Amino acid sequence: MRNGSAATRALRNGLATLALAAAMAALPVSAAPFAWITNQGSDTVSVVDIATAGVVATVPVGHSPAGVAASDAAGRVFVSNADGGSVSVLSLDTRAVVATVAVPDGPVGIAAAPDGRRVYVAAWYGNRLVAIDAAGARVTGAVPLGRAPAGIAVAPDSATVYVAERDDDCVAVVDAATLAVRSRIRVGAHPFALAVAPDGRRLLALNVVSNDVSVVDLASGRVAATVPVGLAPYGASFSADGRRAWITNQHGESVSLLEFDAAGGARLAATFERAADYPEGIALAGDRLLVVSWMNDEALLLDPASGARLASVALGRNPRGFGQMLSTR
Repeated sequence: MRNGSAATRALRNGLATLALAAAMAALPVSAAPFAWITNQGSDTVSVVDIATAGVVATVPVGHSPAGVAASDAAGRVFVSNADGGSVSVLSLDTRAVVATVAVPDGPVGIAAAPDGRRVYVAAWYGNRLVAIDAAGARVTGAVPLGRAPAGIAVAPDSATVYVAERDDDCVAVVDAATLAVRSRIRVGAHPFALAVAPDGRRLLALNVVSNDVSVVDLASGRVAATVPVGLAPYGASFSADGRRAWITNQHGESVSLLEFDAAGGARLAATFERAADYPEGIALAGDRLLVVSWMNDEALLLDPASGARLASVALGRNPRGFGQMLSTR
């Protein structure tokens, strides 16, 4: 009976893997040939060609770069230098720093508005959100926030900015036009990273202490589901259709795959164990899943359906890639 039960479980697991792979094959893929990955220990950004799995440029930036926001709309990449008190502005075309913007008090979280007009930076120690004009590379305003603001996500229409107030267990909802906090959404313990679905209907808050993901219905402004994942979830990336999201678990050395249904439900579909050593940044790049490994100084390219390793790319020291890493040029 034991052997029969084990065989049955193996068959079921195999069928589930095949079903997931078939579903992934049916998903639309979006071209994303380059990844801009911050190397916090080297004070550089590695530019990775996803198609060839190679570094095509290494760009010196400020001190301890952590967050990144690559914007095709703006034609630039914005990098938060956590210990340098600044944001480095890089050209997508020349792959060189074209400006530096002073943002004191530990800038970490950073995100570019989809329309390419603004960039938002969270000052971790200053408890505020700073708005930067993308074209002019200058600060245009700021809004006070709760304690230790971290990850940022911007709505697809660029009208709303979401900020994780890590030490208050909340997400602040900020009006982009007025730079005022509209409301707050209570989530799990110590949210760090945020991600908005491509259709703007749901927000993911990754809670690094409660080891789960809060799935927020943005129409109601309430948590619709809480999904347990691995230890210390850190980064998130949605599929193009918003039906799936991949989560890196820093201390679990794993990647969690979440699935969503039309009714707003969410479930843990798979866990890719031993996916990377201390995984941080993550992005779905076409038919490959890019995962940044802090401890091994590399980026891994995985199969998004099975988690199988396809390639690795050597990077600088302590890479993070926290934020929007991908560009199309």
